[in-house]
Amino acid sequence: MIKLENIATIQTGVYLKSSPSPDTCYLQVNDFDEEGNIRSTVRPTTTINHKAAHHLLTANDLLLAAKGGKNFCTIAPAQFGPCVASPSFLIIRINNPSCVLPEYLCGFLNLPSTRQLLTAQAQGSAITSLSKADLEEFEIPLPPLERQQACIALTRLHHCEQALYKAIAERRRQITDYKLTKIYKDER
Repeated sequence: MIKLENIATIQTGVYLKSSPSPDTCYLQVNDFDEEGNIRSTVRPTTTINHKAAHHLLTANDLLLAAKGGKNFCTIAPAQFGPCVASPSFLIIRINNPSCVLPEYLCGFLNLPSTRQLLTAQAQGSAITSLSKADLEEFEIPLPPLERQQACIALTRLHHCEQALYKAIAERRRQITDYKLTKIYKDER
């Protein structure tokens, strides 16, 4: 086990206002679904000046929703162009991606047991918040890269399986609706 501060730099998101001619996406928790997948409706809403440029996210940055009940972790999206994270996120920037894979760390932070531990550390009465200091002290397992890649592959398979179950359930609902509609119409 190794403390997160020994393998990554952690910083909080930044507060920015909307801009009349935006060129940067300002990511907020509601831009993501419950699993941490970014919604396709995200659009640039702000502009970054040279003083705030260090807040721009890089391809391997992890975003941990640190405020409220959603403590999901996701890899910073690259498909929307330049992005910055709101203060609702803690940004985890891995110091050496050749030692710890971002997708491995993201998967570990999304485990239900890890989420429970993080939620237990969150403080506050109205809106709970996970502190940067607590996250820096959080310990994670650091297996060899081959094992990390195996964890990533298993996580991807699990996500595929869940998507298939969801699609099957939706198709069953459509079939049932069709059959019931037909029965009701034939009854008239």
